[in-house]
Amino acid sequence: MMLPAGKNVTSRFTAGLLKEGRKIIRKFQVKSNQVLSTFGNIQAETPKGSSLSSTLYNIFNSDFPRNDKVLNCLFADDSAILTQGRNIRFIIKTLQSQLDSIEYWCTKWRVAINTDKTKAILFRKGHSSKVLKTLSFMDEDLTWENQVKYFGLIVHIKLSFRKHAKYNSDKFWNKVHMIIPLIGRHSPLSLNNKVILFKQILRPILTYSAPIWCTTAKTHRRKIQTLRNKILRIITNTPWFVRNDVIHKDLKI
Repeated sequence: MMLPAGKNVTSRFTAGLLKEGRKIIRKFQVKSNQVLSTFGNIQAETPKGSSLSSTLYNIFNSDFPRNDKVLNCLFADDSAILTQGRNIRFIIKTLQSQLDSIEYWCTKWRVAINTDKTKAILFRKGHSSKVLKTLSFMDEDLTWENQVKYFGLIVHIKLSFRKHAKYNSDKFWNKVHMIIPLIGRHSPLSLNNKVILFKQILRPILTYSAPIWCTTAKTHRRKIQTLRNKILRIITNTPWFVRNDVIHKDLKI
């Protein structure tokens, strides 16, 4: 079912099990603007979390196009292809060849690709005024972007991760505002429970994909460290003259 796009339109899929005789048939229903559609049958799927899902996925993708010069990074519906070289024309030609092979594969197995979310990015040193040749995929031209978001990680053409640090900081504070009644200075929760909330909810936001973006400049890492210090002071209600390393040592963080 296709739903019209718009600010006032939201969709939600709900699935359930209905027994018809001995056979269990999975159903789905779409909700848009408080209006529910009729139930439809799910013809092909596996239960969420089933160990069979990964096996079937690997079988289905077993003949995915391969190229010695291209690295395929496949993870469910978020995929990327990577290549490297000293000649930009060679890189673009290699990528275009792989895209053509993937397009043929998708057409053969009836796999739908969202070209609006398909982006191209080139990592390189220095600056160049040359216009990059446009890549084409599924009869659409792919735009060359200065930064892309992949698995929640904002990657810039210079691999500076400054934008990602800013994105992480904003996301962190949005979550802080939601749980501040629980971890704030006037919260009745014990210190141990506050620290547990910090470790389970807040810290994962700051450390997500840290092995990758840790190469960013010290100034950006220092900003993230400052965020952590501030929230730990709020949690412990520590006076200004107590050093941060003392708080870290006491909380074993």
